[in-house]
Amino acid sequence: MRIVQVSPFFAPHTGGVESHVRNLAREFARQGHEVTVVTARYDRRLPRTEAAEGYRIVRVPSLFVAFNTPFDWGTGAAVRRLEADVFHLHYPPPLTSYFATRALGTRRVPVCLTYHCDLEMPGRPGRLLAGAYQRFFLPPTLRRVDRVVVHTRSYGITSAMLRGRELAVVPSVVDLDRLRPGVDVGTLRRDLRLDGRRVMVFTGRLVPHKGVDVILEALARLPDDVALLVIGAGPRLSSLVRQARRLGVEARVRFCPAVSDDDLPRYLALGDVFVFPSQNRLEGFGLAVAEAMAMGLPVVVADLPGVREVIEPGVEGLLTEPLLPADLAERVAALLDDPALAHRMGAAGRRRAEARYGLETVAGQLLSLYASLRAAG
Repeated sequence: MRIVQVSPFFAPHTGGVESHVRNLAREFARQGHEVTVVTARYDRRLPRTEAAEGYRIVRVPSLFVAFNTPFDWGTGAAVRRLEADVFHLHYPPPLTSYFATRALGTRRVPVCLTYHCDLEMPGRPGRLLAGAYQRFFLPPTLRRVDRVVVHTRSYGITSAMLRGRELAVVPSVVDLDRLRPGVDVGTLRRDLRLDGRRVMVFTGRLVPHKGVDVILEALARLPDDVALLVIGAGPRLSSLVRQARRLGVEARVRFCPAVSDDDLPRYLALGDVFVFPSQNRLEGFGLAVAEAMAMGLPVVVADLPGVREVIEPGVEGLLTEPLLPADLAERVAALLDDPALAHRMGAAGRRRAEARYGLETVAGQLLSLYASLRAAG
């Protein structure tokens, strides 16, 4: 099958959507499908075309990037030139899928769109732009799409933009071979001065909606032997470092902004518990949660649509109220103070990841969806 994945950003740009698309492209190619990833050439130093991991990357012109959105007007021309059995679009950021669906027009080819999360932009200008896009551009985009994919049912049915639409529920994907328990971390633990400490770990972009400020507040409420490992980079890094200093927990926090994909399993394995207190609907699934579960970590996640569905509360982890550091601290303490419970939840998390989030499982669900769309076409 000829599969075209259209993603606003792609590697070397990092994020949950990028990781999801890359894993799918690699798995589809491994199974013998012809895969092309169309994405923005947000950095002019990147090649226009590239062969990688068995699939092809086509990077299209982007005039600029604003509000984390590439203005990749070249997407339409690239999509128009490609022959495919199915086009799979990824939203948001918003403009890429709009340009793609305009170019596809009335072509008799199935189009599906993974709706990763609702569109939210910071500040008054951002809110105005998001509102304008959702009013004028998103409706025609969705009209051209044959099926909308969401990662969890709870997120899809609570999104105002998807109300009344037929949804396919397909989770995000985890590389279970790369992310698995049993990684040797003795040297890394010493290098990060974590010997003798119980470790909370977080991974993700350091942006406001991830709630890392809440984790720091929770850390200040926990015993002195508890440390926090923050894996990820982003615009909030400097302010979070200052917050840790202001709270008096600077010596207990390790910021690690330059961890590669290859090294991520070693860093995650340092944790006794994984925390993910996201704050709003910009988090539609929480791939980092599924990755931590694959590593055998018990998890504490925000009680929000989408994210809470990644686990079965009380089995693989616990839910925490968003924005409440005291509640997060209480949930973390419950796991750190009961190693047997934490071990059971971590083992259950690995089993859930194997059953639901593995490459072959998720790719198989999408290939079945593609086949049904082609048959109906």
